[in-house]
Amino acid sequence: MDKKQLQQLMIIIPVVLAAAIFSYYKYLLKPLDEKQKVLNGELEQIKSEYQSSVERASRLPRLEQEIRMLNSDILEMQKKLPHDKDVPGLIRLLSERMKYYGIQWKRIEPGGQTAKEYYIEHTYKIPFSAKFHNLARFLAEIGQMERIFATRISAVKPEVNPQTGTQVSGEITFLIYTSK
Repeated sequence: MDKKQLQQLMIIIPVVLAAAIFSYYKYLLKPLDEKQKVLNGELEQIKSEYQSSVERASRLPRLEQEIRMLNSDILEMQKKLPHDKDVPGLIRLLSERMKYYGIQWKRIEPGGQTAKEYYIEHTYKIPFSAKFHNLARFLAEIGQMERIFATRISAVKPEVNPQTGTQVSGEITFLIYTSK
């Protein structure tokens, strides 16, 4: 090898070595580094999704308990505010309770229906005659029932009957509520 070839070799070797290092970095290390960054980002996203899933799963028993409580509340409210009017059952119930308390009535007069936002209001008017305390006991029992009733008493007037004593007569308007 002569001196000129040796000089050329001394220049070519570092250039080839620099080109090899550059190629190694550019075509091998840099794509691997970018791929690692992408994979690390995906891993962090999967970890955060997993963590949120674990948190949701830990809340699940509490939510199931809350759903059970809400379902029982719904059943309880449906007892108080049923979907059907069940007019014959209501007339029977009111008739039995009025008979039990000695309240005399002759007819029931269905009124109109008024639709409200969450319920329907049905009205029934019943003319009556009874002793004051018996009427009060009857109204107290109606107010304590599971189903929601409201009553309005109008045109109350005292009556003196020689056989039964002092009584009151008037008209009871029952407001019966059903859900929509």
